[in-house]
Amino acid sequence: MRIIHYIDSIKAGYLLSDYLLRLTAAQKEYADVKTITQQGDFKKIFADFQPDIVHIHTCWEHQAAQHANWVAKKHCAVVFSPHWALDERARTTEQKSTKRVKTLLYQEKMVQKMDALLVTTEQERQGILRLGWTKRINIVQDSVLNSSLSDDEMALQTISFYRKVLDTRYQFAMTAMEKDAIPSLLHAGLAQETIHNLLPSDQLLNLRSLNPEQWRRIFLYADDEGIREIVDHCISRLQLNAPTIDTATIQRFPLLSPKETTSVDTQKLIGNQPMTRQRLSDYQNEDDAIIKKIAIIIANTRQAERKKKLSLRLLADLYKAIKYNDYDEDRLADVLRHLRLYRYSRRMIQLLAEKVLLKEGFMPFPPRNDRKTKGIKKSNFAQRH
Repeated sequence: MRIIHYIDSIKAGYLLSDYLLRLTAAQKEYADVKTITQQGDFKKIFADFQPDIVHIHTCWEHQAAQHANWVAKKHCAVVFSPHWALDERARTTEQKSTKRVKTLLYQEKMVQKMDALLVTTEQERQGILRLGWTKRINIVQDSVLNSSLSDDEMALQTISFYRKVLDTRYQFAMTAMEKDAIPSLLHAGLAQETIHNLLPSDQLLNLRSLNPEQWRRIFLYADDEGIREIVDHCISRLQLNAPTIDTATIQRFPLLSPKETTSVDTQKLIGNQPMTRQRLSDYQNEDDAIIKKIAIIIANTRQAERKKKLSLRLLADLYKAIKYNDYDEDRLADVLRHLRLYRYSRRMIQLLAEKVLLKEGFMPFPPRNDRKTKGIKKSNFAQRH
């Protein structure tokens, strides 16, 4: 692990300086560590060092906020230790008016954009929670103030905190191989056919070339998308050499925007869909049962998608309903038009083609890859942490 610490300055005899010197000295036994002060060329050192994480120890300083924002745009993890500078007393008795302005200009935004905060006591944590700026706050005690904690223990606990942050934002580390593997795993894992050649040779080779760290990220992604059992079934079916990893033991922060990972209702509409519900009542014929079920799945999937919670779990359910049921495709298209869902359904077909590798011969109607389709993908399948 490569770590950059940023602090405004190192001053002999200062408590914060002593803390950072002892922390970095101990961390160097386990990681590559650099410290940058206000006088250092932050961007050059960052570019040369290519850190996994940046730890900022400076509060109420615009330059620190600028560095934090710049680092985030580089898709690098960034964490913050305010060292009691966000405490109510520090905010309201020391340069009160100035800090109020700085809060409005950058300090609150800086905290909100951090991957997480690291503090030294529960009291400090509770004080920051009361501000309402972030909930991602961990505690590692300061060995300078706590003689029962060694520098080595402090360093190891801090590195564990960094690992928790990196495991929370694992999607930023996913390679093209991993991203290409997900649709292949879904396609083969959902297949009900008994044929041997479920995947083309290049896709199969990609799956067989994944290393343990790549599999680890795939499993985390599968958990967040609600498709872990499908991935596990594919691994077993294709006899892939994937490691056994219990992702429940991997410490992560809760996702800021979790997906809907349970299957939608296939029997009744959910949410506020009065027009769709009224029009759907026109189809009570038993011959329309499968078509009605597919229409309900699409309508309920749209409810999740509009909340930016569309997951691969929901797409997998729609994929199975469309591919492995016997129905009149023209009749389905007519029903969806009547429900005002036809264009949206075509966009879902486009997603199924990309995310689950639905082939043209199994598409009930042509896919639609328009601006709104791209918007659905951006809102629901951009990197999350």
